[in-house]
Amino acid sequence: MKTYFFFALLLLGLLACGKKSAPETAAQKTDEATIYKTDTVRFANVESELVLNGEVAFDESSVVRVFPLVSGNVESVKTQLGVYVQQGQELAVIKSADVTGYVKDYEVDKADLDLARKNLQNAESLYKSGFSSETDYLTAKKEYEKAEQEVSRSREVLRIYGGATKTDQPYFVVKAPISGYIVDKNVNAGQELRPDNAEAMFVISNLKKVWILANVYETDIAAIKPGQAVDVKTLSYPDRTFAGTISNISNVLDADSRVMKVRVEMSNPDGLLKPDMFATVHLHLAQAEKMLAVPLKAVVFDNDEYFVIVLHNGKYEKHPVEVLKNTSRNAFLKGDLKPGDRVVTEGSLLLYNELSS
Repeated sequence: MKTYFFFALLLLGLLACGKKSAPETAAQKTDEATIYKTDTVRFANVESELVLNGEVAFDESSVVRVFPLVSGNVESVKTQLGVYVQQGQELAVIKSADVTGYVKDYEVDKADLDLARKNLQNAESLYKSGFSSETDYLTAKKEYEKAEQEVSRSREVLRIYGGATKTDQPYFVVKAPISGYIVDKNVNAGQELRPDNAEAMFVISNLKKVWILANVYETDIAAIKPGQAVDVKTLSYPDRTFAGTISNISNVLDADSRVMKVRVEMSNPDGLLKPDMFATVHLHLAQAEKMLAVPLKAVVFDNDEYFVIVLHNGKYEKHPVEVLKNTSRNAFLKGDLKPGDRVVTEGSLLLYNELSS
């Protein structure tokens, strides 16, 4: 009896192994919401899009320009354009006769202080012994206090202008006043500098915020208002869209090109955007008319037809649609859709190919 039962179980196992399950397709999977990203169909105002060309620039309100405080010869430059520097970091060293004079002034002031201290001690001793008047003592005390002030002043000057000596020659050390990127550099080793130079040695910006300076034709200027939200795209990061706000519209029109400058302000927390990068500014101008709208990347084009992939009851379905208008972010369409439907935005082409096979 046990033998028959064993063979029965073995037969059932072999039958179970021989029965093949149908392959699972993308349309049959119910857990792929974690793989493919979706968005919602919505009823929205139709948009027109205005695209402006421009460049990234550093935020002028958050930059520091470093000028030489002394004249002299640049012995060394310790940083380069585009490098991130910490506050207090050495940027350059200037061999300066000015600092030599400040050191001499400090030494003279120290000698005057030593002499004033001795005169005060003598005056105090004579006054206590009755050989000098109180007036003489107070005069000596006032001279000592004045000498102390002069030493403090010259010491502070030395602190500001370097105060350090190298091989017995005073040097002025240029240090970064803030942390940030070197966005402009106009100094090289061996260069002669004057404190009245009009050009800054270094320009430092933290680049946490940047500007986009874009060109707008006079025919489009009426559509642009300060405070408008815009999308910004760059050649360096073609798959990313950055958010910005129009902060200023120039009042000066270029007579030759017939364009005006528009300034866009935007956050740059990751420091990805660098000055002089090419950028396009996209303004989305809402109209009164409303249509069904989906993200543009949800639409698949195949054989002169448009499709979207809809997630319905846990399954993916292919729906033909008619695209009436599109911008860089939205497609306005009609078809067998309703507001609230979920359409695939990431992986839509892959799913379309599987559903079409």
